[in-house]
Amino acid sequence: MKLIASPVENLFKPVKTVSGIVERNQSLPVISNILIEQKDESVTFSTTDLDIQIRTSAPVGVSGAEGTFTVSAQKTSEILAALRPLDVVEIDVGEDGLAAFSVSGGRFTVQTLPPEDFPVIKTQTPVSSFTLPAKTLRYLLTMTSFAMAAKDIRYYLMGVLLVAQGSKLRAVATDTHRLAYCEAVVDGMMQDEKVEAIVPRKTVRELMRILPEDDSPVVVNLGDTQICFKFDNVEFISKLIEGKFPDYQRVMPTEDTNPQCVRLNREELLLALRRVQILTNEKFHGMRWLFKEGELLIQGNNAEQEEASQTIHAPWTWGELDIGFNLLYMIELLTNLKNSEVDFHFAPTPKSVLVTMPESSSFRYLIMPMRI
Repeated sequence: MKLIASPVENLFKPVKTVSGIVERNQSLPVISNILIEQKDESVTFSTTDLDIQIRTSAPVGVSGAEGTFTVSAQKTSEILAALRPLDVVEIDVGEDGLAAFSVSGGRFTVQTLPPEDFPVIKTQTPVSSFTLPAKTLRYLLTMTSFAMAAKDIRYYLMGVLLVAQGSKLRAVATDTHRLAYCEAVVDGMMQDEKVEAIVPRKTVRELMRILPEDDSPVVVNLGDTQICFKFDNVEFISKLIEGKFPDYQRVMPTEDTNPQCVRLNREELLLALRRVQILTNEKFHGMRWLFKEGELLIQGNNAEQEEASQTIHAPWTWGELDIGFNLLYMIELLTNLKNSEVDFHFAPTPKSVLVTMPESSSFRYLIMPMRI
């Protein structure tokens, strides 16, 4: 029975939206598939990795038809990507369990798996709910997610902490070598009690991939062990990370503890770092910063005894300071910041360095020095 008939571009969008979480070589084969539920023109597309579930819909169905099946997310994406956007593709599922993709001059036949085997994550009753613009949520995640731990037995570091309190939403991430903090005021949000949730790394990355970049609303429903985002005809459910997030307020330095501030041009500094990176040790990524009156010398070397150095203008007035940093951490920071200048705050005996944006208190970044 023919279930779907649509221009490729109209079908490819929902398939692309839900396919990002699907991984190859799953122990449960059906979760490598998209669950497709069709009734008349409405078609719902769902994927899951057992921790995350994404659902969206599109009016690409055939009127008067109804059917449900699962088909490989990877193969479906590759078939649609190979077709012209305005080609009309038809999908029908036969009694032999094969899904046929038909387009002018071509036909693809793909195996399906029983839809009843597809595991569906049920939404929990929310204990807290709020709405914010999509670009605000995207901004908070962009400004902090680069500081998440990639691999760590302390699983609570492998995500972003979201904190809703009053009219503010805060995002925090750390791998214990660096910490990124960002906050935003959300119009109309009023959380009488503080609520916190650690959103997993994969969820954060996937959200950033599919979140709109405009002011369209995102509804956030927080359950006991899951979080649900609803936006732009998408329902995104994810398990939360259990555990106690580090006390970021206690470890974050201030302008009082780190009174020696130097303002640097972001693009000039980023260019210098990328040049030094060429000959910097690829395993440890260590670099040396040497401040002198009016200038900053940046040096890096590698195991082959090769060396690179760059000098930039720096209005430094506190005598000589010799300090080491992880070059990749600094490049990631400066790449995500978009303002023209960056403030670096040092203590007389640096233990941790505070980085801020001029005339803004919404973003703060801590980076630990590195022994070079």
